[in-house]
Amino acid sequence: MPGGPKHSILPHPALFAATTAVAAAAWSLAAWLWLSGNRAFAVSLLLVGLSLGPCLTGYATAPRALKQQQRRVVLFAGGLSILAPSLLAATSLDLEGFFALVLAGAGGAAIGHTLVTVIAGPLVFGRVLCGWGCWRAMVLELLPVGRGHGRRRGLWAALPYAGLATSAGAAALGYYVLGHRPGAAGAVGAAGLASVLVACGVYYAASVGLALALDDQRAFCKYLCPSSAILRWTSRPAVLRVAARAEVCNGCGACTRACPMDIDVTALAGAGSRIGSGECVLCQRCVQACPTAALRLGFGPSRPPLARGAAVRP
Repeated sequence: MPGGPKHSILPHPALFAATTAVAAAAWSLAAWLWLSGNRAFAVSLLLVGLSLGPCLTGYATAPRALKQQQRRVVLFAGGLSILAPSLLAATSLDLEGFFALVLAGAGGAAIGHTLVTVIAGPLVFGRVLCGWGCWRAMVLELLPVGRGHGRRRGLWAALPYAGLATSAGAAALGYYVLGHRPGAAGAVGAAGLASVLVACGVYYAASVGLALALDDQRAFCKYLCPSSAILRWTSRPAVLRVAARAEVCNGCGACTRACPMDIDVTALAGAGSRIGSGECVLCQRCVQACPTAALRLGFGPSRPPLARGAAVRP
């Protein structure tokens, strides 16, 4: 997901090879799952291949003015790939499904999904799922609302942990009170269809409602998302990050104004620091807004981030 130049170009051969290989692998596995009768996860992998193959290649080749539009196409396909098992097989891949499996002492898709996207994967790739594959964000970014007016402090900063506790509590309620047993005879996936649909509805009601109330597309990501409570820590050492060349930055502030996560990109770029460590969702709006090409996405070490309090603008 390179920042890309100003005009449309053919993707780097390595990127084209990588997206082609990922799509081929995902679609091959999807075909095998479909023939094996596992239709829900076959559809999920079909969408993963679409998101990380043709859609991501489309982003790489898009002109700068259309890159965010194309990123939303990647985001939508990726988000649907996570939502598909919930809607087609009543199998929750979210933290509620993870906690339910942990309580049952069982393995399942939610365990692998959480390890890859929330715990282990972000150590390398940061919060890439938030910007490129979240099933809530794919809807939130379509809302006709703003990008917030600075990060809210005080109790707002603790709300993601309350969301995490609520997810664990919901799983415990389902397991101990409602009798949901992941993998039990007659059960469909990690939860009954009704409970999965209710969970999806609650997530959308909370995320859309918060966005409208605060005039902030990413308000849920900042203040209530249970995964964010973990991601803000596991993504801090990530080697995939937006890096800055301080000597090129002119301090114009365009990057900070473009950031949907209220990161003070200008201050971080001027210091040559990692951009929004633990907060950045790698959407690259700042990269495309920068008039001097001082920002770019890439792998590699960077200077340590500024103090956490300086990472977001008040």
